[in-house]
Amino acid sequence: MIRIGKLHIKRDYIALAIFTIVQSIISWWAALDYGRSFQTASFSAAQLPLIGYTLAVAAAVFIILDRRIAPQWSLIAIGITVAFAFTNIIAKESELLYLLLTCSAWLLVMAVPRFGMQNYFGLVVFSVIMTFTIPVAVFDLQNNYLSTTFLWKLTPMLASYVFLYVPSFSRQRQINQLISAITGLLLVITIFLQPLTWQTIVAILITIAVWFSQQSFGRTRLHLMINVAVQLILILLLY
Repeated sequence: MIRIGKLHIKRDYIALAIFTIVQSIISWWAALDYGRSFQTASFSAAQLPLIGYTLAVAAAVFIILDRRIAPQWSLIAIGITVAFAFTNIIAKESELLYLLLTCSAWLLVMAVPRFGMQNYFGLVVFSVIMTFTIPVAVFDLQNNYLSTTFLWKLTPMLASYVFLYVPSFSRQRQINQLISAITGLLLVITIFLQPLTWQTIVAILITIAVWFSQQSFGRTRLHLMINVAVQLILILLLY
């Protein structure tokens, strides 16, 4: 519990707020950075509901994976994502609507323990959904088209999700160490496919440091906060 004057705020809710904001920046950064090179890129009112959608998705992810906030709040957050997806501005773009609803539907599957998606398959689907829904929607709304080159540019982001969130989806320590080694190598390979600069070198060094941390400590109480901080640094370095 943190006290601000007469206001008492639980640490979990502060962590939720920080994670939500940082994760939302991660979801938008690659699309905004890549779109800046096009003269057609512009900010419009169509992106305002998408901001709300992004914040709700990030909040749902934290609640589902952290497991210290009442799980019913994740269902409320998922309901909010659906409401934002059906706003007139987004709903008239049927492809974007289906894309965003796919993300909302997967979050619902993750939120229900009975579906058993807290495993490596769930990790892969989660990573694909987080990489190719909101960033793609941001790029499309900003530029009014979708570039296959941009999709290729998202591969380091995809690899970073798969690597960083291994402990979040499985508590099998020994198997996690092997999976982390494989996914960490994939992340390094995707970074090497980028032009070699000091930023990519630093990103590789950070990946190696995180891998050693995962091997030594596995999942920690602050795992999600560490994840989102490391991923933000990687995204800022690579995009």
